[in-house]
Amino acid sequence: MSKVAIIGDKTSVLGFTALGMDAYPVVNTKEARDIWPRIKDLDYGVVIVTEPIYLEIKDLFAEVAEKLKPAMVVIPPTTGGVGLGLQRLRRIVEKAVGVDILAKEEEE
Repeated sequence: MSKVAIIGDKTSVLGFTALGMDAYPVVNTKEARDIWPRIKDLDYGVVIVTEPIYLEIKDLFAEVAEKLKPAMVVIPPTTGGVGLGLQRLRRIVEKAVGVDILAKEEEE
């Protein structure tokens, strides 16, 4: 079974440790950038990043996001999200099937 890592603010990520995920709480961009190389080397199957951290390390995230492994997921923080995860999922699905099928679901 592949390991899962989650990076974000302490409140958003520590609860995931109960599910067996490796949580990496960070408080600023520097900490997120410092942790990133270690995570890349630990062979995670999935890396989850909260939206605020995603915005800060988008360049590092993009380097890995095009590879098959790890799967890169963006989630909203506990304080509420702005929809970056859904936007990213929409782009991935559109790229895979050639049509924005998620937009049709929202219109119905």
